[in-house]
Amino acid sequence: MKFMITALLAALSVTSAFVPMVSRSSYKSTLRMAGPAKTAAEDLELTLKVIMDHIARSATASEEQFISQMKEMQESDDSGETDVSIPYDAAAKLAYEASDKSMDYDDFKAKYEADAVAMVISKQPVDVSIPYDAAAKLAYEASDKSMNYADFKAKYEADAVAMVTSKQPVDVSIPYDAAAKLAYEASDKSMKYADFKTKYEADAVAMVTSKQPVDVSIPYDAAAKLAYEASDKSMKYADFKTKYEADAVAMVTSKQTKD
Repeated sequence: MKFMITALLAALSVTSAFVPMVSRSSYKSTLRMAGPAKTAAEDLELTLKVIMDHIARSATASEEQFISQMKEMQESDDSGETDVSIPYDAAAKLAYEASDKSMDYDDFKAKYEADAVAMVISKQPVDVSIPYDAAAKLAYEASDKSMNYADFKAKYEADAVAMVTSKQPVDVSIPYDAAAKLAYEASDKSMKYADFKTKYEADAVAMVTSKQPVDVSIPYDAAAKLAYEASDKSMKYADFKTKYEADAVAMVTSKQTKD
């Protein structure tokens, strides 16, 4: 568009003496009636039409007037760009226009921005963590508050620890001297526990030993012992035993010879 207008200005400058004078208002109204062009060709055609209409119905104009008119049309095209940027306080301005305007804009803007910041902060993720002393605080609130919170908290935590400790697995192991202790408690306690325990354990060992299997084996000299017991014991057992065994051997030998 700019190039075409510049070219027309150069071409028409040579015919400036024949250009009729026209008032600025009638020229602008002609442009408005022409309407916007949809293509480059249509734009050129409309431009030529405006110039020819201008020449046809106007009085003589100077070269300077015509060039000025063409430049004004070019500047009009340049100024047609629309600023679509949004000012940073546009929301505040819109809200102010919709309000009752009971305060001036600067005060309204400051309050509006403060409220907006507060709203954004309130939308932040909520902290759902539980403080470590939450249980103590709840218990304190439910209490009669007869002591200050610090003392109540210390006692509450001590009681909680004691309760948890009491829930620990019970030691059901039996000490090795449990039987001696029980027997001592049932006794008349006429002696010290240490002495009682020593005697108790000795008696227990003896009782266990007495419960061992009985030896029913017959010693090899049992017959000699029985014979000695039945004799008049006029000699020692050792001598009796020697003589008894010799007689027993002789008797067995004599029986084998006869057979």
